[in-house]
Amino acid sequence: MSLPSSGDRPSTGSDDSFDADDDGSNWRTGWAVGAGVAGTAAGLALARRWVRRGLSAPSSLPRAINAATKTLEGPGGRMNLYARDGRGTPILLLHSFNAAASPFEVRPIFDRLADATDRPVYALDWLGFGRSAREDRAYTPELYHEQLFHVLDGHLEQPADLIGLSLGCEYAARAALQAAATVRRLVLIAPTGLTTRRGPSTIGRAGIGVAAATGVFELLFYRLARRSSLRDFYERQVFLDPGAIPDALVNYAYVTSHARGAHHAPRRFIDGTLFLDDVADAVYSRLYRPTLLLTPEDPAPTVQRFDRLPEVLAANGRDLTHRALPGGLLPHWETPEPFFEALMEWIDA
Repeated sequence: MSLPSSGDRPSTGSDDSFDADDDGSNWRTGWAVGAGVAGTAAGLALARRWVRRGLSAPSSLPRAINAATKTLEGPGGRMNLYARDGRGTPILLLHSFNAAASPFEVRPIFDRLADATDRPVYALDWLGFGRSAREDRAYTPELYHEQLFHVLDGHLEQPADLIGLSLGCEYAARAALQAAATVRRLVLIAPTGLTTRRGPSTIGRAGIGVAAATGVFELLFYRLARRSSLRDFYERQVFLDPGAIPDALVNYAYVTSHARGAHHAPRRFIDGTLFLDDVADAVYSRLYRPTLLLTPEDPAPTVQRFDRLPEVLAANGRDLTHRALPGGLLPHWETPEPFFEALMEWIDA
């Protein structure tokens, strides 16, 4: 209905008739819209309940690493820690953040260190991933900093060597600055934060927020976390040689991304919430613990960029050592020989 104007409709001396028509039309329109929204919401809720029926509890997942596990109660909830006891400086492995992240990503490193050294070796399930708690809560950099500090300060007997992967490197490096007494040295594998492009646009973040609020994100997450989609992710964004992608890695990525609550923390990774602010200048360039950075010789085909690496190395040449390796973002899977040559040389130093 258009608004009345001079010459459009005759005057009746009162606008009551027009108000009545408007109320009736608005009521019918509102009812139709409301019914549509309610129907959509009900459909989404039903779909989410159906999807959740097939999800297992995080604590029931198979072990990502063949080692003993410890359950720790921390400030952010229940945490899972893989542990191989030993003597000397402990080594703590920190996996990356993505839709299907878990310590399985660093399993070859854990196994090699457990075989080649007598040192204690640990691998942490970040909160929201693996066998740790995956509650619907605020996942923030502060939460993960508290979790890491809780492990370093409360459960390791002496300062540790940290080996981080991708975004896990940012948290490892910040711990070396803010909790320096708990860290001896660092290995950063394909560290994030070395480019000016980080996370989605403002519009993209808003879209993710709407999808989360309506329940659409949850459904899309489990739809996209199929084995075929996960293999495609590794092929297009992580590995340079598709033939080097292990079936075991894809299979565990599928299993861990189908635990109850698996979509909560990855949403915060996807919307950029978990990246640290200005990590290149504020963290990497200021490190004063010996640090080995490992990046691909040719990162162009992968999802990550390392444009700012030269200036970071120039700013902190004393404490940072860089090695470029063949392969993509998981060189310990794709090109293990040059990777472990560089790692063991550093570990044994």
